Amino acid sequence: MPKIHVMFDGGSRVDAEFDGHLYPSGPNGYSFEGILKAQCMLDRSSTSFANTVALDHAGKSMPWAGGVKEEIVGGGWNTFEVSGQGERKPGEDVSFRLGINTGLSGQYAFGSTVTSLVGGPPQKIEERFENSHLTTVVEAEAWADGPTGYVIKGRVQAQPADGSEYDKEGTFGHKGASGSWSYETGRVSAKDFLVHGTRKSGEHLTLVLGNQGGNFSRWIYGDEITLKLPETF
Repeated sequence: MPKIHVMFDGGSRVDAEFDGHLYPSGPNGYSFEGILKAQCMLDRSSTSFANTVALDHAGKSMPWAGGVKEEIVGGGWNTFEVSGQGERKPGEDVSFRLGINTGLSGQYAFGSTVTSLVGGPPQKIEERFENSHLTTVVEAEAWADGPTGYVIKGRVQAQPADGSEYDKEGTFGHKGASGSWSYETGRVSAKDFLVHGTRKSGEHLTLVLGNQGGNFSRWIYGDEITLKLPETF
């Protein structure tokens, strides 16, 4: 789920910017979502078309897809929630570009092309850590966010053996193998999470589950788990 940042600078308050995330959809597809912002001060009152921003996308070796187009209203920043999907050759990177129809007849001018890895297939995480009073359950998926990042999306929950432990917490720790721990913590009501982490180039992830199942609510942990993150299909 790599992060995507694309810009267009047309000068004189004619600008666009996209911040989003790119998802693999099998070896031959991709999808994306994010926030598109644009402003354009050009006066179109005497024309038959409005100011419009375009976000084009395509597999790196393929022609630009139809993309996303949004009308720019007024002279200030317009903000849009956008998403899309497309095809690519097996394992291919995906390219993006932004443009605004600045031409006298509405022709588009585009900024620089940004190309990104899509990442390998999501890896399932289905783990439990049990003791006599409390069980921590994690159900999630992890993606490579390029060679030096990762993303995990899922939920963590503490399941008590009886009602006396309802206020205790379960936790899910994650890190690049040589990095520092980060934790997502939930109670009986499961906590949904979406986290972005960093790792050394190509490094595996290390995971751990724990909970407050020890004496006097002391935190105890299970064995560390290694998760490989393929970066391509």
